[in-house]
Amino acid sequence: MKAKIIAEMCQNHGGSKELLDKMIKSAAASGASYAKIQGLYSEELVFRKEFEKKYEDAKSEFFYRPFQHEKNRLEKLDLSPDVEKWFVEKCLEFELIPMITVFSHLGVSRARNAGFKAIKIASYDCGSLALIQRCAEFAQELVISTGATHWSEIQKTAEFLHKIANKASITFLHATTLYPTPPQEVNMKKLLLLKSLGFEIGFSDHTNIEAMDLLAAKTSLILGASLIERHFTILGKQDTRDGAVSLNQIELQRLSVIVERFNNFKKNEEFDELTMRQIATLLSFDLKTELSLEETRNRNYYKGRVASFLNNRQVYSWEDWSNE
Repeated sequence: MKAKIIAEMCQNHGGSKELLDKMIKSAAASGASYAKIQGLYSEELVFRKEFEKKYEDAKSEFFYRPFQHEKNRLEKLDLSPDVEKWFVEKCLEFELIPMITVFSHLGVSRARNAGFKAIKIASYDCGSLALIQRCAEFAQELVISTGATHWSEIQKTAEFLHKIANKASITFLHATTLYPTPPQEVNMKKLLLLKSLGFEIGFSDHTNIEAMDLLAAKTSLILGASLIERHFTILGKQDTRDGAVSLNQIELQRLSVIVERFNNFKKNEEFDELTMRQIATLLSFDLKTELSLEETRNRNYYKGRVASFLNNRQVYSWEDWSNE
């Protein structure tokens, strides 16, 4: 299977349809195969008191992220069901595959209604089988991110998908939920572990290009990644929250050339002796299957961050959803 690139728009559109339109055109011109947005709605944000106070204990598994501050920030990024539908149509116009990350049960319904056929499951929902099952009912492609997820959860999800998702193309995506990810934490050997699950594998690259260039992406190709996801921006990197882990148009074009050369077996044009030594260094770090403290903090915050309301009660992504 030839490798492809997902251009992740994430927060870099700033809630602007006009900016999103320009990003779609730029991503298409830069060689991406997918353009992706996040179906995150501020109205579904959940208040949790454990994130309302500052912790002096350096070993605490929680960090300070007050509800109202986060809600105010996310409100500026909200899209709408109409914009999601427009996004699908606009991507298809520019021969991009539209993709969306769903975070809640209502998010699944919105994605289906908008016409998305390629669905990403966020790292923190890798074990949310109820959400995944609903996506598998209509998605032609499922991309399951595995960052900040325990290996036992990943295995359970793989077993579940082998039973139910015989029609969808499924990729397990390696990610490290540190932004940006330093070289010693990229954990590239995890890709080989994911490969043992019997599905396609991919890599969500959160490294800083100024620090590591495109080395991690190159390494993922050697290890068999069929998808590479990178945050994408057309703004100055200092002008967006995700700037440190985002590629601009020129950098995305460079990545596209690398992927194209690799797909056409012209590895020597890009992977010279120096690059191969650097890749060997990156692969020399031990495989990690346990989460670091920072990853645990991220997991504790983002897992359960949002919920949908059904019959006046909050339903989380791992809970069953029924309109009856």
